[in-house]
Amino acid sequence: MSREPRPTTWLPNFRRTIAYLRPHLRPLILGLVAAIGVSVFYTFSISSVIPLLKVVFADHETLADWLHRAETQRRLDIVIAADLPDDPDGLVITHVRPESPSAGVLADGDRIVAIRDESPGSYGLMQRFAGLTEQSIQVTIVHLPDNNRREIELHLQPYHWWSGALCRVAALLPSGKDPDSRLNTLAIVMGTLVLITLLGGLCRLANEGLIATAVQSSLHDLRSELAEHVLRLPMQWHGAQPPGDTLGRFATDINKVEVGLTTLFGRAVREPMKAAGVLALTVLIDWRLLIVAALGLPIGLLVMGTFGRLVKRSQKRASESWGRLLDHLSERIAGIRVVKAYGMQAAEGKRFEREGRTLTRAQTHIELVDAATKPALEVLAMLAVSGFVVYGATRVFNQQLEPHLFFAAIVCLGGVFDPVRKLGKVNNRLQAAEVSARRLLELRDVRTEEPAISRTPRPDLPPLAGAIEFRGVSFAYPSHADKLVLDGVDLRVRKGQAIALVGPNGSGKTTLMSLLLRFYEPMRGRILIDGRDITQFSLESLRSQIGLVTQEAVIFADTVRANIAYGANGVLDDEIIRRAAKRAHIDDFIQSLSVVHEGRKTHGYDAFISTRSLSGGQRQRLALARAILRDPPILILDEATSQVDSESERKIQEALEDVTRNRTTFVIAHRYSTIARADVTVVLNEGRIISYGKHAELLETCPFYVKLCETQFATRV
Repeated sequence: MSREPRPTTWLPNFRRTIAYLRPHLRPLILGLVAAIGVSVFYTFSISSVIPLLKVVFADHETLADWLHRAETQRRLDIVIAADLPDDPDGLVITHVRPESPSAGVLADGDRIVAIRDESPGSYGLMQRFAGLTEQSIQVTIVHLPDNNRREIELHLQPYHWWSGALCRVAALLPSGKDPDSRLNTLAIVMGTLVLITLLGGLCRLANEGLIATAVQSSLHDLRSELAEHVLRLPMQWHGAQPPGDTLGRFATDINKVEVGLTTLFGRAVREPMKAAGVLALTVLIDWRLLIVAALGLPIGLLVMGTFGRLVKRSQKRASESWGRLLDHLSERIAGIRVVKAYGMQAAEGKRFEREGRTLTRAQTHIELVDAATKPALEVLAMLAVSGFVVYGATRVFNQQLEPHLFFAAIVCLGGVFDPVRKLGKVNNRLQAAEVSARRLLELRDVRTEEPAISRTPRPDLPPLAGAIEFRGVSFAYPSHADKLVLDGVDLRVRKGQAIALVGPNGSGKTTLMSLLLRFYEPMRGRILIDGRDITQFSLESLRSQIGLVTQEAVIFADTVRANIAYGANGVLDDEIIRRAAKRAHIDDFIQSLSVVHEGRKTHGYDAFISTRSLSGGQRQRLALARAILRDPPILILDEATSQVDSESERKIQEALEDVTRNRTTFVIAHRYSTIARADVTVVLNEGRIISYGKHAELLETCPFYVKLCETQFATRV
């Protein structure tokens, strides 16, 4: 089996569906902005563990004291022992980092005793260093080797306004170290955490709600455009396309694209932003820990890419199988009378089961890959966590990292892996959406009969004034291109004539009328109206002049009024609709009609009907009323009385005499009563006109017609 070429761009078809979001950018952009809020408050909620741990486990430092110490260490690039009691003799330096701007004048073990001759103790000194806006300061230190006091100038790292703001906020908390003060501080921290969670939840609600609004609106546009597009596709396409496959694209593929768009602009944006915020917090704690945790990232990306390709292939098989299943089921339900009459229920059930097994395997494969994604990523995450913990513990044991910061880093790591875990199935969803988008856009890219919007619209066809001509018309259906259904047909029909088309099945009668309606285009020859080639004019103006009543009358699931007024340019006047029904001899039936629809009774012209609720004769009379209401100059009747009883036929024939008067009428005839009233009868056989004329003339001149009358029309001659 040949494999499809790999696309040169990432998700090319799915990216095309994103264009449908352009008219709905406002909720989309607002939703993406809300994702920033989700990230910010998620990071705040994770970062709150640091003050929480500090309040619970510190013996001497308050939150404000700890912030002052952390900022002093940053400004001076030094290490100070954690959680020591306030020392009135000054601030002892545990370690001076090599990159410190004061590394030349400070040494491990030095004690800073005063700033500008002020000696406020170790906590007071750290508070001063944290609040200094300048980058150099005169201090008094005591050197460890000689215990001499010296005046030196220290150089500090730049002041950060947000560090000062944090310190000022922390200063508002209870400053006592007794149990009550610490409990009050803990309550404030937890209350703040609840508030952050609430705000984060509101941002998430806005994010998901606004993204859903934009996506659903765009899918409405896509669905509506596709539906209209399908109705505009040529009959050649409809004849070759299984209807179940088309329905499957609307039923399942649009849903997959919806999941893809929601994932792309929801989870695929929100979760990386959440991870980025927590990663930034981890970097602030200790960037070395982050590097250790990130070592498994390439393997994770490889796993997600592999699983995504597996899902893409399975989704393609599943979508195609869905189409075949729907096609099979819709055909059998439509032909349920035949299925039951021939006792084929069990056989059809087995056929459905065999096709369903293909779908089940594909869907199961997708679910298994999805199920395997999470455990695989969890194993990788555990490997990363193990390395993270071992390395972090080493730094804690060597007094290079404070225990509460190490615990906070572990929480941050969990905060990072939660978004990463949620991102695990993103690629699977996007690959499935790519397959479905391709199927939808394949449908969208099929060329229509006539574009709804054209840069050079074709002119309207003037009303019929003289004659309709078929000149050398030949045609073969694409599925049997070597077999001509029509072969060099020449026919001229004057305005107002009634033409009966007769011949055996397959002789080309219906095909000839389909070419007049431009359901298909002739392979050779032309069709002219008043000497004008109909292909040079708009389809809408051509078909607006033609009324069609088919042998299998089509009734839509709607009210009687809507069915009669279908295609009548918005005619809703009850009197006009009723007049058309009377001329089709169905008004009495409509008046007595009572149907329960959606729990309520509907009556008369407001009754809700469908194909299943009417007999064949009732359907044909409604279709005839529809054609009468439209009042077209050209009427095509594909044996409009084939499914009515003799009494109804008599009445409809009387109505047709009135309707067809001064109207050009083509009748595909199967009954003698229709032929007898025609001005001209055209006899076709094997795609050619073999004779034409009045009924009586043909009986004298055309033996083939005589045989038709004896066999098909059951008429003695």
